[in-house]
Parts: sequence; C-alpha cells; structure tokens
Amino acid sequence: MKRALAALLAILTLTLPALAGGEERMEGPEDFVAELMEGEYGFSPENYAVGFKSLYDGETWFHNPDEYFKVASVYKLPLNMYFYELENSGELSGDTIVAGTTLERCHYYSLEYSHNEISEAMLDYLGGYAQYKTDILKYIGGAAEDVTDEYYHDNAFTAEMVLNILDYLYQRSESFSEQLEHMLAAQPGEYLEGGELGCEIAQKYGSQNYDGVLHIAVAGIVYADEPFLITILTRKNYGAAEAMGRLCDAFAEWEAARVGAMREAEEAAAAEAAEEALVREAAGDAIMDALKAAICLSPLPASVGCLLSGAFDGLPPELSL
Repeated sequence: MKRALAALLAILTLTLPALAGGEERMEGPEDFVAELMEGEYGFSPENYAVGFKSLYDGETWFHNPDEYFKVASVYKLPLNMYFYELENSGELSGDTIVAGTTLERCHYYSLEYSHNEISEAMLDYLGGYAQYKTDILKYIGGAAEDVTDEYYHDNAFTAEMVLNILDYLYQRSESFSEQLEHMLAAQPGEYLEGGELGCEIAQKYGSQNYDGVLHIAVAGIVYADEPFLITILTRKNYGAAEAMGRLCDAFAEWEAARVGAMREAEEAAAAEAAEEALVREAAGDAIMDALKAAICLSPLPASVGCLLSGAFDGLPPELSL
C-alpha cells in the first residue's frame, strides 16, 4: 500500500510551467497615432478623428469617435450601398436611368471618379439629402441612437458612424461585390494607398473646402495580411492625404504584430492543453497501476475489498477480492 500512496503523492505534486512575465508593452495606436498626426503633421487633437476595427477579433480603437466631421465625398460610400441594396431587392436595376444615364454608370462615376453632379442626382432620386440620411440609418449601427440635426442637414458623420458603415459593407461583401470592385480601383496610390503597404485597399475618399476650411476624409477596407477597417476624418491640414497613407501603414504593422502574438499565444495554449491531457492520462494510469500493485501485495480486509471490487472491473483473476 505504501507504494501506491507514494505514486499518488508524486502525481499530485506535479506543477505546470510558470507563465512568462515582465514582457514590455507593445506600442499601440494611443502612441503612434498622436506621434504621427500631431507630432509630424501638426494636427490639433480636435481636428482629426480615427476609427479602426480588426477583422480578426473585432478589436476597435478610436480617436474622437463622436465628433462630427464634414466628410466631403465619403458620403457617396453609403449612398451607393443603398442603391445597390435597391437593385438587389429588385426595386431598381443597373439599367434604371438616373441623372440621364444608367444606374450602373452612376456607380462607376460616383465611386471611382467621385463625380459630384451624378452623385447629387442620385441623392435627388431618393428625395434629397435629409431623406438619404434617414435611409442609411441602418448602416451606422448603434450610432443611430445619438444622431443630431447636424447629421440630417449637413454632410457630416462621426468616425464611429463611418466605421460602422464599413463594417456593414464588409460583412455583406457578396451583396456589394461590384461596389467593392469600384472602390478597389479608386485613386490608386493615394489616400490610404499612399504609403508603402502594397496591398489591395477598397477606399472611398473625399476632399473639399467648406467656408474656406479644407476637410479631407477617407474610409477603407485594407486587405493586408491581417485585414482591417479604417476611417480617418480631418480638417484644417493640407498634409492630411499623405498622413493617411502613413497612418494606414502604421496600423497594418501594429495589427500584424498584435494578431501574430495572439496566434502564438493560442498555439502555445493549445500545445499546453494537449500536454496537460497527456499528463493527466499518464497520472490516471499510474494511479491504477499503483493501486493494483498495492492490492496484490497487501491483501485488504473483506469490507474494503467489497468497496473496491466494483471499481476495478477487468482485474486479472489472481487479484480478485
């Protein structure tokens, strides 16, 4: 019996590897966004907004998420989405005439060349700007609960709204495949594509002066090794378009490192779980072997044998109690 107890004690004193500690914090958007936008391009914190969403785990990050910014031609992103949904439902078709041409051509000019007159005619077809803003409320998700008059009557969105629009678009990519093709072809090498990332980016951009103040905005799906959604809304800075490309690169680098670390941790956890399962299995076998040996070497009282007899079905005849 002593051998059995010794074996059991050895099993119970096994320890798991200690968790690694003392790792340095990975630099995140709270570091590099301000460093780039404010440090290098001279933005005031209130004159830009950023929204980011990982397509790996849904991680989001914002700067000024609830601040309204005039978005110039980025309004054409949800405008075209709404028309594509009307087409998908059968209410309209690509041959429907809008602005003196087919709706198919309207999409092409509105998304790839940001044609203002055609896009404004599309707004008129829906009943005007306020009606359009009502029609697209479903795209802006939870942000629809807090809209103000500025939303309905001005070409203004928040970073949270635009990010939710991108998410709606991405999650229904098959329904918007033609729109995404147009966005992939828009402004190559500029805005989000102005950096060195070199991957496909489906983007909608905009640049316009409002009362003498320049507003530049962009929204895009970045198909990097670790894809993500991003929107950058700015005002009062002529370097904004260049900053957008560099900021996109920075987010891509951060996301690749972040997700890479998560994948490594998941793989390590899976390997550890598999190793623990093997240890438990070996421990169970050791206990069984030790108890069988103890029973064989030290005959037990009949009362104890009765308790154990049902627990060890399949013991060889010589160990029967």
